[in-house]
Amino acid sequence: MTLWYLARGSGLVLLAVLTVNLVMGIAIQGGWHPESWPRFAVQAVHRNLALLAVVLLTIHVVTIELDPFVPVGWWAALVPFVSPYRPFWLGLGTLSLDLMAAVVVTSLLRSHLRPRWWRVIHWLTYVSWPVAVLHSLGTGTDTKLTWVFGFELGCVGLVATTVIFRVARATRPRVAVRGVIMAAVAATPMAVLAWSAAGPLQSGWARQAGTPTTALASGAPASTGAGGQASLPAPFTARFVGSATSSAGGNGETITISGQVQGGVGGQLLVSLSASQLPDGTIAVDQGSVTYRPAPGSLVYTGRVVSVGPGSLIMRLAAGGGQSEPAELTISGPVPASSVSGLFYFGSAPAGGAGQDGGQDS
Repeated sequence: MTLWYLARGSGLVLLAVLTVNLVMGIAIQGGWHPESWPRFAVQAVHRNLALLAVVLLTIHVVTIELDPFVPVGWWAALVPFVSPYRPFWLGLGTLSLDLMAAVVVTSLLRSHLRPRWWRVIHWLTYVSWPVAVLHSLGTGTDTKLTWVFGFELGCVGLVATTVIFRVARATRPRVAVRGVIMAAVAATPMAVLAWSAAGPLQSGWARQAGTPTTALASGAPASTGAGGQASLPAPFTARFVGSATSSAGGNGETITISGQVQGGVGGQLLVSLSASQLPDGTIAVDQGSVTYRPAPGSLVYTGRVVSVGPGSLIMRLAAGGGQSEPAELTISGPVPASSVSGLFYFGSAPAGGAGQDGGQDS
């Protein structure tokens, strides 16, 4: 789960850096720079933002490749449209990467290139940005989150506004042509909004985008069923291996159980329990939250702990507004501990059978 969050987080921050850098580039080309800043300082910020984008891009690519939830493949990081996972939309990301790489390499070799050739290649920056935006909208598994989509649409709006001001202040081409360009650019955010509403924001986009059939058939929550609710994995019982840590806070402590689900549809499980100490010295669990991400999957199952027994946690989990499902985690041995193991049960049948299956996948 850490890799997934790092991959998505670095991707969104990368989009922000690319957007700011593009806006600066457009403004600099129009002769803008803060009066209190020397021109070389503005250029330095512009270059350093480009270098930061390269670092973020590296983190984004590496974490995606290491993340076991989606089958991307290292070759797909260099060659567009060859990944088995959402090939077109992920391929746009690879294409954007290749365009950025061309700009970076030629910038490093600028002294060996003719200025005209360097300027032509540098214009690829203006191509790589919209390609990266489409990649983020089409591939991102959290595009449906309001704040994520709002952020992406805000990036589009910021660039569109900058381009409009730049064209408005230009002396060429003629006024009529500039008016047409500004009108077309102003309509871009609305066009992106309309396309997103008909595509990435729709139920079933995972299948349309090219999520592998094996991932959908495995029951991972990458697809959606009737009425827009998330499809649920088939009931399964699997081995759980992880750790349990404890931290003091307030009048009690927080117990965190995290680890791998080894079997069924696999994935990662995180349980956070708020506990308090009773007068007799025993520990009572007051409340608990659960996050479960099957592998591979595009939705996260979240829920709460509804009851706690000796070595057993009964939970209710749901994803993407879908129906709630029971789950159970049984752990053998003391908690907290640096290493814990047990069984994880997920399914529509009444919970409580996890400890009776011998750990075999259903």
